[in-house]
Amino acid sequence: MILIIFLYAVLASTYTFAKAILLYAKPFFTIGLRMTIAGLFFLVFQYFSNGKKIIFRRKDFWLFAQVMLFNIYFAFVPEFWALSKGISSTKAVFMYSITPFIVAIFSYFLKLEKFSLQKILGMVVGFIGMIPILMTHDKLSAIATEVLKISIPELVLLFAIISAAYGWFPVKKLINKGYSLPMINGVSMLSGGILAFGTAFVFEGFETIKVFNIVPFCGYLFLLIFASNVVFYNLYGFLLKRYSFTLLSFVGFLTPIFGAVYGWLFLKESVTWHYGFSLVCVIIGLCLFYRQELRIKRCENMQIQKRK
Repeated sequence: MILIIFLYAVLASTYTFAKAILLYAKPFFTIGLRMTIAGLFFLVFQYFSNGKKIIFRRKDFWLFAQVMLFNIYFAFVPEFWALSKGISSTKAVFMYSITPFIVAIFSYFLKLEKFSLQKILGMVVGFIGMIPILMTHDKLSAIATEVLKISIPELVLLFAIISAAYGWFPVKKLINKGYSLPMINGVSMLSGGILAFGTAFVFEGFETIKVFNIVPFCGYLFLLIFASNVVFYNLYGFLLKRYSFTLLSFVGFLTPIFGAVYGWLFLKESVTWHYGFSLVCVIIGLCLFYRQELRIKRCENMQIQKRK
């Protein structure tokens, strides 16, 4: 569980880096460069580690294509475009908070997981914990206007969130088929990065390669690749072997709280009581959800032992 919490502590930092890097370069070009570099890194690592070759079976091509499209291209290109259009932090927090419910819906319809009343209650309590963060404005009417007003960038961001939520399901299937995480990430990120480059030249033109300040751009690019592509993607894939999709996504409720802590530590931003209340609600919801998951695992282990 500590690793899952660390996972989202890392993820929270990437939103800051992503917003900052857009000050120095175009969004599609940034995604293309970031994913291409990360993909090449993983493929080189795969090639030289233990003499493993970069080979995948023809019947698994569609799974790799799904990872490339949903876990990389559709998850990041629309997100960076939406961020470049000035989506507010209030709306972004609200939208990312629905990720556990999107994952739960996918898990249910793909028949990967059953949901008890206790699990549903845990998710609802965690979601309620996000509401006080949205209530930090002075006027309640301003909140309603901000949260309920949907624009094109918000719809695009919602599409990216749904895509990212689904993208881990084919990753899980490839892991179960015996493919290593470096290979899965390398193939999907490199192909997704090349596709993002193509998108950049179509929609941003040759101006896409213009970087306004190379030093901070490279700095934020390195931080993004290390935090998101290297740490988050590999750690999330590793945790998929031990935990369910919904549990991993549920802990994502902690992401905006970590973001507030980073703002307090590095940007001297104030942290109000709303974040403390939200943290308590998320912890309660997580305990409810995790206890039920432990019970399910115990029952499954007992059934396996009986069969033996």
